[in-house]
Amino acid sequence: MRKNYLWYNFWRYCIVKTALHLFYKKIEVVGKKNYPKGKPVIIAPIHQNALIDALMISAHVPGFIFALTRSGAFSTKFSNWFLRSLNLLPVYRVRDGLSSVTKNNAIFDICVNELGKNSSVLIFPEANHDLRRRVRPLSKGFTRIAFDAEVKNNWELDVHILPVGLNYTEHRRSRNRVQIMYGLPIPVKKYKELYESDERKAANQLKSDVSDEMKKTVMHVPNLDQYPAMQVLLTDLENDEYEYIDPKKVNKKVEKLSKQLTPEVIETGKQVVEISNQYDISIKTASGRKKPWVYLVLLFPLYAFSWLNNIIPYQPIRRIIDTKIKDHTFDATVKYMLGLFLFPLFWLVITMILWIIGVPGEFIIGYFGLSIFTSILFKNSMLVFEEASVIKKLEALKSKHPEVYKTFVDGIHSLNEFRKKAI
Repeated sequence: MRKNYLWYNFWRYCIVKTALHLFYKKIEVVGKKNYPKGKPVIIAPIHQNALIDALMISAHVPGFIFALTRSGAFSTKFSNWFLRSLNLLPVYRVRDGLSSVTKNNAIFDICVNELGKNSSVLIFPEANHDLRRRVRPLSKGFTRIAFDAEVKNNWELDVHILPVGLNYTEHRRSRNRVQIMYGLPIPVKKYKELYESDERKAANQLKSDVSDEMKKTVMHVPNLDQYPAMQVLLTDLENDEYEYIDPKKVNKKVEKLSKQLTPEVIETGKQVVEISNQYDISIKTASGRKKPWVYLVLLFPLYAFSWLNNIIPYQPIRRIIDTKIKDHTFDATVKYMLGLFLFPLFWLVITMILWIIGVPGEFIIGYFGLSIFTSILFKNSMLVFEEASVIKKLEALKSKHPEVYKTFVDGIHSLNEFRKKAI
């Protein structure tokens, strides 16, 4: 048994996985039969949602996993010790300095050695993150690790690369659905002959094959010019969230729509998305998508308790996201990481206050238990306020910028009509 086995799995399953299933409404793993059992695996997922992606993979993919993450997270002695104790390894980029990039050699050697022990290595082959639902060009880092591991073991290791899709109904919010899809594994030894004749060609071919398999595990919009229109048509205007986190279904629609999109529709999509981003107005809300009002009414006492009980610890989280976080890819990560500590800490403080003032023990236990149970309702309890906020922003836009408002509202209507005919 490895020396950090119990510590690693305690955090992996008891803390991270439990918290993820509280943070999200449903997490579904599809294609488990594709996982190469008993073999060293390089896990190659799409990267759209910052640290959440790595946590999602680590908590739901079997095996002893070593994950590569950006070096900035290892800046202090404590963070360096803690992250490495959880099998996280720093990877250095050019922006960290050319001298730092050479440190990757030692990290890659660790990965090669761990693959030799039948462990798994998690590496994001795109080498960056982006909220857009598409597979970006892959870097060569994972191919180097794969080939080095096989060469070191005389091509007898049988390393497999497992493409993985991470499909979120909404990247930046909690209490949404997530589908994790395992693609078809790719055995590295099939490239042995090509590698021995031309290493560069082998690396490029491996990248191309992995990319093709990754595109089958997520919604993939190949044409960036069409992306804004596709985003509105296939996600913002879709009431059934399962339709766009199921790659098989949504990619058929992408292919169908790509042949029907006109320059006018493409331009309308760009305008709607630009206005939405500039004025922070949700297209989903502005389009009048269905909301769980029935549940809000029927469970009003529980929603009210959840809102009152969690709105205070949520304030520092919201402030950090609004004022400190420039890259919205980190929104869900900040909510998850801070919420994991701030919410229970606040409940514990209230519990202590209730105990000090002499409230009976059964009521104190009841409060803490109800706090945990109703925490999953907090997002929907905020719907009323978010709805009012969007309406207020739309009214302000209509008053101050009537032409922009008309472009936005008419654009959504136009895209909705096009969607009804095209899909």
